[in-house]
Amino acid sequence: MFVSDILAYKGNRVVSVAPQDSLAAAIATLAARRIGALLVLDADEAIAGILSERDVLHAVAREGAQALNRTVSEVMTGTVVTCDPDASIEQIMETMTERRFRHLPVVQQGRLCGMISIGDVVRLRLEEQRREADALREYITAA
Repeated sequence: MFVSDILAYKGNRVVSVAPQDSLAAAIATLAARRIGALLVLDADEAIAGILSERDVLHAVAREGAQALNRTVSEVMTGTVVTCDPDASIEQIMETMTERRFRHLPVVQQGRLCGMISIGDVVRLRLEEQRREADALREYITAA
């Protein structure tokens, strides 16, 4: 299974914010969409960073409520690791585990294709295991 399988299942819609947006506005978007990270896109729609719940938590821990007045660019993670749609689920699980990421933008030839989360990966793996178990049950009962 591949990242492209996840995108085929969940779609390629990406929720994003601009670097100059306030942290308070970004938090409101995270809460309203019930998601754990936002991609930060510049005016040319290029990836400028990623803003995760961890980034927000660290900013608030450092500065308290004053952090809400910061811009997204002041709080986001600027170095963004991406993955390719052709990457295997095993590769992505390894990357997410080793680098302690829960979200990865999917980019192919410089073009943003979507974003996946660890929840998306787990959901797909569970579905795959269910299908395999069903196939084995069918095989055994047919024999």
